[in-house]
Amino acid sequence: MKRKILFTSHTANFSKFNRPLMRMLRGTLEEPYEELNIGGWQVDYASANEESVRDADNVYTVNFARNPLRFDKHTRAYRQLKKIIDEGDYDAIHTHTPVGSIITRLAARKARRRGTKVIYTCHGFHFYDGAPKKNWLLYYRAEKNAAKYTDLLITINREDYKRAKKDFKCPVEMIDGAGVDTARFAKTAKAEQLAARAKFGLAKDDFVICYLAEFTKNKNQRMLVEAAAPIMKENPKLKLLFLGEGPCLAETKELAKSLGVEKQCLFPGYVRDNYAALVQSCNLYTSLSIREGLGLGVLEALYCGLPIIVTDNRGHRDIVDGNKKYLVSPSDAVSLTRKLREAIRHPEEYKLAFPKRYTLSNSLSEMRAIYEEILG
Repeated sequence: MKRKILFTSHTANFSKFNRPLMRMLRGTLEEPYEELNIGGWQVDYASANEESVRDADNVYTVNFARNPLRFDKHTRAYRQLKKIIDEGDYDAIHTHTPVGSIITRLAARKARRRGTKVIYTCHGFHFYDGAPKKNWLLYYRAEKNAAKYTDLLITINREDYKRAKKDFKCPVEMIDGAGVDTARFAKTAKAEQLAARAKFGLAKDDFVICYLAEFTKNKNQRMLVEAAAPIMKENPKLKLLFLGEGPCLAETKELAKSLGVEKQCLFPGYVRDNYAALVQSCNLYTSLSIREGLGLGVLEALYCGLPIIVTDNRGHRDIVDGNKKYLVSPSDAVSLTRKLREAIRHPEEYKLAFPKRYTLSNSLSEMRAIYEEILG
């Protein structure tokens, strides 16, 4: 009989980070990762199910709410998830995202007593050095309490690892993030890159700044519009390419319009076809999030050889090893404008060698070792 594992995250969108793990457990990884397959597992997924979840045997809808204060919705989600867990008789549960993981671990208490192993991968605690006090009040105690119902907590940056090891009563490991799929980002031909540009009306001689992220306040896209606006007015060849969707998309578009640069800002949503070629065709990559666990988009850009400018947070600091040249405060648009000007004039100065530990192959190897140790 197959062993059974349930993955959970409050949003189905997050399942894309879990797909390599799900495929590894099902035994469906393809070359060049085929040798890392474990196989023999039934893999189920529970989330808000707002979009399609791939590579799962069974997909469940749980009405998770992102807002930590929506206790009415949390109670409903807890009941829905507890029913799935109790009836599923799972050997393991691997949970992700803050609110979803807390509800999952509470709902899995009875299952743990029967032997179910619960793994939580934290992609960035909401409490961190310099975080608002409300973040500590809302999340720290909840995470500390949920740690009691956790067989293994996995972090992806050094700051979170040190805090979890010091404060939480559960085993803690650190891995090097989700990892760049180097097979997907193999160098594409120049013609393919130009074709990817042309699809969005970008000319060969445009200077394109790319930012891939969900449109939320935390991802801080409006800072890029504000900082780049004076440069765009001087240089009509400067274009901003925002890849993503989310609740702050409309207001970001409105900001671009109010600053008179809407024609130089592109908002095509998430791009799946020829994504690697499109990224490789860009001239600079930015990630301006206030809070970041690591930053897969930044790593993919580095692997593609792009210059980067990123905000100073724990995840980005790990990637650039604290080098201030690449970092800017998430509230300092003036400094970002200055750095953008420098990077446009001298892009080579903002390039950084890709840290080889951040490959998908390495990440899968780390997780395979963890699964084999904790799940047997």
